[in-house]
Amino acid sequence: MDEIARRHQIHGVQPVLPVPDVAAAVDWFCRTLGFALDFVLGEPPEYARVKLGDRSFGDPIYIHLRATAQPIEPCGQIRLHCGADIDGLHRHVRSVGAEVLEPPTDRPWGLREFSLLAPGRHEIVIGQALDEPLTEATPRAVIAAYKPRPGCEEALLQLVRAHVPGLQRMGLATDRAALIMRAADGTLVEAFEWASAAAIDAAHRHPEVLATWERFEAVCEHVSLRQLAEAQGPFAEFQAL
Repeated sequence: MDEIARRHQIHGVQPVLPVPDVAAAVDWFCRTLGFALDFVLGEPPEYARVKLGDRSFGDPIYIHLRATAQPIEPCGQIRLHCGADIDGLHRHVRSVGAEVLEPPTDRPWGLREFSLLAPGRHEIVIGQALDEPLTEATPRAVIAAYKPRPGCEEALLQLVRAHVPGLQRMGLATDRAALIMRAADGTLVEAFEWASAAAIDAAHRHPEVLATWERFEAVCEHVSLRQLAEAQGPFAEFQAL
């Protein structure tokens, strides 16, 4: 069996899903899971293929979409692997109005999975390994502390409030909401999640991020958490903003 596969280089499963509206299905896959349109045929569209990935984080995924006016029998399940932050993906899926069949759940077979309903009422199951090793693509949670310069307290607060939304817009931070806190000495503490180690590296070369960080330098001093009185005990308590 293996000899046949190697001889003929059989590879690349590409499911074909019957859907009632090809254009609407393309839009769903792009908005919900980040696919891009690969090609489309017909006007109005009768057939299309969507693509996800560029080999920077695994092999690309291709899904074909075929228009049909006949009653659709769901194909069973399409299972996709998520390499990082499956709960963040679940929050995004819900935010765009996709129908979630089951929320993220830890499975005895070593995966955390959730399922959703795609156009044509096909079920998509997305899973992430519970013991997924830390890689360059794994999100990084960080805590930063900013001590305002005299008279710059309000300017610093406005910068911190806009900081993570800006990173999220650029795809550099996950969609987890940032937590902003104030220490007794006025230092602002920010906790958020970078999308990956690669995103951190990209931020240090991104002109918009660099400009934002220059504005931070003008209104605050970056300090270590251990300099804060609250961090000297086993439980650090701050004022949540």
